[in-house]
Amino acid sequence: MTRPAAPVSFLCAEIGRGHPFYLDGLIYALREAGRAELIARRSDVFTLSRGRAHAAWQAVRALYHVAARGGLVAATYRRMRDRVRYDEPSRLLDLLGRDLRRWAGREGIVVVDHPLLVGALGDREDVWYMHGELVAPPEAIVHSAAGIFVPDQRTAQIFVGGGVAPERLAVTGPCVDPLLVPMAEAARRRRRKRLRSTAPLTVAVFSSGAEPSAHVQALSAAAAVLARTGHRVVVFARRGGRLERRVSAGAATSLDPVVIPFSGRDELDRQTAAHFEALDLVIGPPHERSSWAFALGLPLLIVGPDVGTFAPLNRERLTTAGVAVALEAMAEDPARLPTALLQLRRSGRLGQMLERGTGPRTDGFRRAAAALVEVVGASK
Repeated sequence: MTRPAAPVSFLCAEIGRGHPFYLDGLIYALREAGRAELIARRSDVFTLSRGRAHAAWQAVRALYHVAARGGLVAATYRRMRDRVRYDEPSRLLDLLGRDLRRWAGREGIVVVDHPLLVGALGDREDVWYMHGELVAPPEAIVHSAAGIFVPDQRTAQIFVGGGVAPERLAVTGPCVDPLLVPMAEAARRRRRKRLRSTAPLTVAVFSSGAEPSAHVQALSAAAAVLARTGHRVVVFARRGGRLERRVSAGAATSLDPVVIPFSGRDELDRQTAAHFEALDLVIGPPHERSSWAFALGLPLLIVGPDVGTFAPLNRERLTTAGVAVALEAMAEDPARLPTALLQLRRSGRLGQMLERGTGPRTDGFRRAAAALVEVVGASK
């Protein structure tokens, strides 16, 4: 008699956009592959935690959001986080994981979206960590996970250099938004043709979820000046957030940016997919949409200053690969941005950025799902 497939539980930290995005993409890929029966359940730390544990998770999320805006608090948060070792027992990990361990039990596989959850689940031997980012700062490296999904060999080598055994790593390729993958090739062909023309460009503007003041100022200024020089600018902004207020306050004519408001990840994903085929380049900080520049051939103009540990690593990787340029390096004065962008276009630099971003595959989530199916099969 065949034993039933071991169930897979998915546990989300619900902190920021990037971490939950990668977990949701993996679940989506399992369903698309017809393996929904492997998805036992999905939950998050705020739903599961009670009392002091819930308050502790709220404090972690609050610190994360404040730190993501930069400044003194960010530096304090980084020092505090650097003292936490996810592989070593601590009172904080014990408290954070108290209710999570009860939920996870001892049977089946648990896939998490944050290395902190690996430590919080204690000595469980079948926890997998979904690391979709193209870079890995020291705090992302956790040794006690049964396995870690990583997007490419370069990222894998960072984990190996940090002491993770190579056999615990599953290389998937870049994890691209599932709604964008079906239109990726056609969108790239049309974008290539538009970049070679003299027609106005369609520019997307994104901020990080924390919307640091410096980013909001730079993004709103860039959006306004590009829109008023004839380009179509669409600003994806959190409803009621700093960026929406800043851009909407300055909008008065048809020659102003179009604001696309959203309230949650699902709405943002749908709105992004609805506009994606028309996009020619993106302006934003170096965050999880870095995969667009690498895998989708969508040039990126990077806004600083870099906040957190991922951003400078993403910036270095993007600019070294030639798929992005620093916005502040193009024009410190926003009024000069249209001329700088025109020079990038006439020189062929934008086209080169597109071509250098056409190599990696776009099926990272599908390959991660296939690897997880193999893990489940081996655990029967």
